[in-house]
Amino acid sequence: MSDFEKKMQEVLRRSERELDTDTTQRLAQARTQALDGASQRRTPRFFVPVTGMALASVLALVIVLSPSVQNPQQNQDEVLLSEGLDLYEDMEFYSWLASNENNLQG
Repeated sequence: MSDFEKKMQEVLRRSERELDTDTTQRLAQARTQALDGASQRRTPRFFVPVTGMALASVLALVIVLSPSVQNPQQNQDEVLLSEGLDLYEDMEFYSWLASNENNLQG
């Protein structure tokens, strides 16, 4: 401790001894109330982050594990689109078929 700190501590101790009884009692009551209030406030603050993390975990599990629901209209559209692609892939065949239609009937 530095000299300044020692002097300040001595001055504060001396002024503490010079306090009257009424002031000392009020300070003791205020200290007790502050300590009681501090211990009561710590408990709920601990549960807030824990509860938040628990809820976030449950929500994540529900989202990940829930079965995905597909729209029947979407499935039908996919089938129709895939059929249309087959036509474009065999375009040469259909062109040949159209040009040789007379020969095939014959």
